[in-house]
Amino acid sequence: MRRNVIVVAISAWLAGCAALGEPGMHAIGAGDDRTAASAGAGGPIAAPPVEPIDVGGPVAPFSALYAVDQKGPWRHWAIHPTKPPTRYRSIDAGGVRVIEALADGSISGLKHVLDLDPTQRPILEWRWRIDAPLQGADIEDRFADDSPVRVVLAFDGEHADMPLKDQMLFERVKLLTGQDLPYATLMYVWCNRRPSETITQNAHTSRVRKIVVESGTEGARSWLSYRRDIVADYERAYGRPPGRLIAIGVISDSDNTRQVARGWYGDIRLLPRQTADAAASSSAVPAALSAR
Repeated sequence: MRRNVIVVAISAWLAGCAALGEPGMHAIGAGDDRTAASAGAGGPIAAPPVEPIDVGGPVAPFSALYAVDQKGPWRHWAIHPTKPPTRYRSIDAGGVRVIEALADGSISGLKHVLDLDPTQRPILEWRWRIDAPLQGADIEDRFADDSPVRVVLAFDGEHADMPLKDQMLFERVKLLTGQDLPYATLMYVWCNRRPSETITQNAHTSRVRKIVVESGTEGARSWLSYRRDIVADYERAYGRPPGRLIAIGVISDSDNTRQVARGWYGDIRLLPRQTADAAASSSAVPAALSAR
């Protein structure tokens, strides 16, 4: 009985964090870069704004992905052992390939294993789109912690530095699943209620922090583009510099609110600061990106 309780507790925690490791502001700047490309209701999904693929980058682009399987760099990521998985597929959106996520009372993700020093590529860029936020969802409520889109980063670190409570939980997870949890997880989420730049902690552990980058209905049905400094965000969330970045992932989930949510993800990139700064200063933002 005790084992079952522990398994349920661990599963509930994993549903709101990221076992990704393997055996801020509405403007371009240090916090958040958000621009939008409008997409009308109904009909085909409009293409996201496209920039040249960072061929030498560590994250495989979704725009070059035609299928999601366990042999590719992006792999299905089962989070809860008893809940149905979210469905992910590569689709053509106006000539650009993107990942479509359909969550129907479900939870799962896609993960991409990495191993890099985040200070070498501290600038994270991505694009996403949703039909609508989940009514009643709230990332600070353990019983309503759902989001139609999330971008998740997993970091390594010295586990001996963690609070004893977290060390014990990590040991239980390792014992029961054979899986090492990341030292720290940082999520960028779309929340239904909390204002942008809110930083919140997972209800089960201090090793998962979430940053709200989008809130409410504004921006729904539009492609939104972001630029974040993950080193600065990590230090803001955890109060110390990050360790090595060991994985990146996406999660679309509606298992708590039992609703249907659709989201789309464009390319995710990790760039050196100089490259991102040079790109920002050498080109103007296309007019389509500022449209609502």
